Amino acid sequence: MNTSSSKKKTLKISLFLVAVLFLVVLVGGYEFVKARVPQMSGELNLRNLSAPVEVVRDQNGIPHITAKNNRDAFRALGFVMASERLFQMEVSRRLAEGELAELFGQKALASDKLFRNLGLKSESEKMIKRKLAENSFDPEMVEELGAYYDGVNQFIEKGPMPIEFVMLGLKPRPFSMVDGQSFVGLMGFSFGIAIMTEPLLTKLVTRIGGDLVEDLRNEKIPGNLTRVVSVEQNITESVLKIVADLENGFNLFEGSNGWLLSGKKTVSGSPMLANDPHISYSHPGIWFEAHIKTPTFETYGHFLSLIPFPILSHNRERAWGLTMTLTDDMDIFKENVDLKEKIYVYKGEKKPLTSRVEVIKVKGAPDYEMTVFSTHHGPILDHALSDTSADKSLSLQWAFYDEANDPFTTVFKMGRAKNMTEFKAAVATGKAPGLNILYADKENIGWWMFGEVWKKRPGIKSDFILNGENGQDEILGSLTFDEKPHMENPASGMIVSANSRPEGYPANLRGDWQPDDRYKTIENVLSHKEKWSPEETMELQSLSMNFENKLLVETLLRDTNFASESERKSYQKYFEILKSWNLSSEIESIAPSIYYSWTREIQKKLLKDLTEDEREVFAKVPNGWIFLKRVVLEKESPWWKKYDRGDLFRETLAQTIVDLEKKFGKNTDNWQWGKLHTIEYAHPFGRIKPLNYVFNLGPFPIPGATQEVNNQKVTSFKGDFEVKAGPSTRRIIDFSHPEKSWGILPAGNSGHLLSPFYNNQVKKFIAGEYRDQLLDLDAKDVRFKLILNPAQ
Repeated sequence: MNTSSSKKKTLKISLFLVAVLFLVVLVGGYEFVKARVPQMSGELNLRNLSAPVEVVRDQNGIPHITAKNNRDAFRALGFVMASERLFQMEVSRRLAEGELAELFGQKALASDKLFRNLGLKSESEKMIKRKLAENSFDPEMVEELGAYYDGVNQFIEKGPMPIEFVMLGLKPRPFSMVDGQSFVGLMGFSFGIAIMTEPLLTKLVTRIGGDLVEDLRNEKIPGNLTRVVSVEQNITESVLKIVADLENGFNLFEGSNGWLLSGKKTVSGSPMLANDPHISYSHPGIWFEAHIKTPTFETYGHFLSLIPFPILSHNRERAWGLTMTLTDDMDIFKENVDLKEKIYVYKGEKKPLTSRVEVIKVKGAPDYEMTVFSTHHGPILDHALSDTSADKSLSLQWAFYDEANDPFTTVFKMGRAKNMTEFKAAVATGKAPGLNILYADKENIGWWMFGEVWKKRPGIKSDFILNGENGQDEILGSLTFDEKPHMENPASGMIVSANSRPEGYPANLRGDWQPDDRYKTIENVLSHKEKWSPEETMELQSLSMNFENKLLVETLLRDTNFASESERKSYQKYFEILKSWNLSSEIESIAPSIYYSWTREIQKKLLKDLTEDEREVFAKVPNGWIFLKRVVLEKESPWWKKYDRGDLFRETLAQTIVDLEKKFGKNTDNWQWGKLHTIEYAHPFGRIKPLNYVFNLGPFPIPGATQEVNNQKVTSFKGDFEVKAGPSTRRIIDFSHPEKSWGILPAGNSGHLLSPFYNNQVKKFIAGEYRDQLLDLDAKDVRFKLILNPAQ
């Protein structure tokens, strides 16, 4: 055999061996990951059970837990939830309690400093210790909480550990009630608009003037706009980094739709609840669905990790959902402090600062030690904003810090209410976070506000940094539960909630409301039809329309100036596309690509004197769209003293066309909205390339848009229209047959890569389709059955 033939044969053998080795590694890796998927059939033993518990997973992966008593049911829930979502639970806990740097090193230190500074864990520990010492927790609630965390911790003992823990070489410490309460604080903080807007608006008054800033506010309240305090110029950049870190690690709450119909407005003659809370997308998603049934208790719940009582729930008798209130329950104060002397000045008197020391473990680096100082308003945000030059005298006042804040008890009592009166009484005890609670049972519908509504002096500009020294900006008290806006069984037969200013809210009190576009569109549609079926309600929930866009489009087309008739004709085909737009933003639609690109360019052009980071704040908060509507629709806006209205519309349209042609060519048939408007469900590991190709889902084209009923929210002026937030679930419960309702998750119920329930709902969700939510299972509905037996 010649040398050349021998080399070729050797090469072929080598390539074959490499291929075999690759296949072995691939198969071995697959089997290893597959082994991480929790056991869903057969039998397992669990300590502290009094009797066997049945866990049936239906065709969509929803566990149905049937137990002899509540303690066994919640112990099983903890075990099952941990088996599907343990890594999500661990990341959520570490984010809330400022412990991510222990896993991810220096890059997570800024986030840890923020949450140690906020003190979610320390405040939770104090509250729980005090309540236990007072013996003021409901004993049944404490037993069920203990059972749930015991179930979680037994799974940690038994395993198998999810693949993420194996990759990190980590086994989590036991979970407790403190972790759950801290997570509630994290959820509440995610509602906070103040931490972004108050520093920025305060700074801009000096730089661009009060008249222009007035239009950047969420609400324009009469009165002179003057700067109360000064802040350092880098504070907005520091705040924006905090928000970016949050977006990369947690599901921020971004809005919500919800409505209730009484029997007079439904085909069935029974009340109906529809709800889709809007939250930042992630993988796995924020909600874990499970159904619990015991002789004394039943709930089909949407659970947040770390919390055993459902935040959204229904059973055969009643249901509830939520939207964010966005009331003004968070303020930043400029204090007169001396950190060296550990004092601050209030009303001319020196007062002692309280302090605590926090030590953060940092992977690959020495521990980071920080001292957190606080005034009577709250913690000084020294470590949250910057290490070096950010203002060291800003404190945070927040309803979460209220000593009476006990969200566990509130949600527990909501779940055990036997009628609307008991349910309403439970909602009344809630202090934070701010929520609209939507309730329906077989006869009633109702809406109430959960959380504190602070009274403030008339004319206070509480969307700016307040004066913490002179005492003039202090809270004057809170509205009583009955004083807060609410509605029960209205004559209209419908209640709509979509984060806009609630009907009946005191005129002198402001909030960080979302624009009223979704509210108006939903109310308009519901009002023009006498009776609604669940199928028609599904269509409305996924409606990719905003009726307010009609007026905006007409105004833009009417008021755009052209230098000549020939120039006007050159844009005529784009005008015709917009004129004939039915306002629906479907994946194949062309008009939304032009319209939303144009309105984005208008905002960027108007805000060109702001830094890129400052503009990004307005892309994330409700103020951005509110500002756009003001300047487009109000010819007398002070911004038109700075810019020529018609010319700016023309220039931004021209830029829009240039950009779209560059991306897709001159043929407008190729400008489909789905090519620009996409969604990707990001796993924490998937934020690091190339792991995104393994752990993330997408990107996928998706219909809808920011402020449409199908509120697929884009939170940046950069790049294309990458959706970051939207409906975290869609639910419809008709009380003519509550045993079968309808819902959908954006991706799936499991957090395991190779689980059949990891991504099984993606296509349905994007298409606006639904699946059954079942209280009664037939044999055909059962996919897996697991028996948890008492350990001997």
